[in-house]
Amino acid sequence: MARNKNDYFQLMEQQVEYCVEASDLLEKIMSDYEKSDILVMKEKMHEIENAGDMLYHDIHSKLAVEFITPIDQEDILHLVQIIDDITDAIDEVVLYFYMYETDELPRDAKKLANIVSRCVAALSNAVKELKNFKKPAELRKYLVTVNDIEGESDIEYANAIHNLFHNCDDIKKLIGTKEIYESLESCCDLCEHAADIIEQVIIKNT
Repeated sequence: MARNKNDYFQLMEQQVEYCVEASDLLEKIMSDYEKSDILVMKEKMHEIENAGDMLYHDIHSKLAVEFITPIDQEDILHLVQIIDDITDAIDEVVLYFYMYETDELPRDAKKLANIVSRCVAALSNAVKELKNFKKPAELRKYLVTVNDIEGESDIEYANAIHNLFHNCDDIKKLIGTKEIYESLESCCDLCEHAADIIEQVIIKNT
């Protein structure tokens, strides 16, 4: 009897789309930030994060009973975990805006959110190209882009923290803004981590 075959590349493509959707919403929130809207936006973001979680658990369940996978099962598990973590991290950014009752958009938040969006887009391209891992020239271009953007994120994060401590004397505002900046930078770190896993897949299979 023929066994159903799950297309894990397609499933990961679907999963990373939740990261893209979340980063797009984050940029929308930052482009026209209103404290009065943050509760509604927090719920919208959590809906995206929850949908991503559901797909993550579905992939996990499929892998638990799978005998043959196109790449090492461990690599798939690791990658889908990190992709899920990225969506969680973006959700966390908006949660911090709510938790710390942020009155106005922090000075460098919009720039960092744009970097997150570009980094997620580059990772999305890489995940969509992963099925061609045995001919990885194009795939490696996307991975380099992720790493370059993550490097940009490190620089802008350091500048943002410097500006914050140089200009802010309100301790409550400082604490909340620092958490927001850290969570934005974490999104790019996770994208780089996912890119590293994809690079390992290439090395193992070529």
